[in-house]
Amino acid sequence: MRDITMTPDWKNLYCVLLVALMGAPGLEAREQITWAAKVTAGFSTTFTCSSSCLPNCIYTWSFLGRTVNGSKLIWTPDGLDNTVELQCNVLNPETGDSRTVTSIVEVKNQLSAQISPPNTVPTLSQSLDLVCDDATLSSHQVNQVKQVVWYKDGQKVTLREDMHLLQNTSLHFDSLLPSDAGFYQCETNVATGQHTRVFSLGYLLSFDRWNVSIVGPDTVFTGRQSKFTCLTSCTLNVDCTVIWHFRWGFPIGPYLSIHENELKWTPSIPGTFQNFSCVAENAAAGRSAEATKMVEVKGIPLSGSEAVQLSGLFAVILNLGLLMLFD
Repeated sequence: MRDITMTPDWKNLYCVLLVALMGAPGLEAREQITWAAKVTAGFSTTFTCSSSCLPNCIYTWSFLGRTVNGSKLIWTPDGLDNTVELQCNVLNPETGDSRTVTSIVEVKNQLSAQISPPNTVPTLSQSLDLVCDDATLSSHQVNQVKQVVWYKDGQKVTLREDMHLLQNTSLHFDSLLPSDAGFYQCETNVATGQHTRVFSLGYLLSFDRWNVSIVGPDTVFTGRQSKFTCLTSCTLNVDCTVIWHFRWGFPIGPYLSIHENELKWTPSIPGTFQNFSCVAENAAAGRSAEATKMVEVKGIPLSGSEAVQLSGLFAVILNLGLLMLFD
């Protein structure tokens, strides 16, 4: 019999591997959306939609109810949205295949409506200033901002006799009325784009004081789940949000669950103390209120039946030990 030795064709094998890695055209297309820097309200950003499919693919953008064609999208946010969903659809006209890639874009806003001075507490029948602050401006450029428009609850503010615009940026109240409560925003041009109008971050003007308290047991036991609830006088996720803090150490145990104003915890170390802090805040209004609660952790107490069963178990172990000792 003739001995035949098979010699692999490395060149062809390399080509097969290369095709396997690259994939067939149009079948393993990879799409992505890229941009160079952070997205800021009032400043244009160029987004690029790329794909590994054929060069003549058709690109279509969808965002904020708008449609734009082309692989590049130039967009200037107006500040009304904190996050925007960008969708790019890639169509291969030769095969009819299409793919869609989505990116969630966070929009930074350097324009804000603020109370002045910052630590002022709005009080009925007292004066108050709201300023339209542009973080891109230096102190000597502030007065260069023009055509500031103020909005309350989405509607343009109509000035009363006791309301004034100061230095084109500040909304001044001589004497606050209950009807002045609401969500304020300013609209103006940004420093480096004089033709670009931007809506600011808002300020919630309110005269109500918040009350915050934590409801839950003062004593918890290892291995048992306990629930704590942060009660607030403000409307959760409307007037305020709730954040839990653990300034004296993170809760130790096999289970910890936090959902908005509710916290569930199963501790594991007896003889310790745990401090919970619940903070209700509204970043737009610069307001917050806090409550704290100290909780003692103890071991699980045994019921009567558990104690009887445990003593019986010790008796059995003791008897077995005696039998082994004298055997």
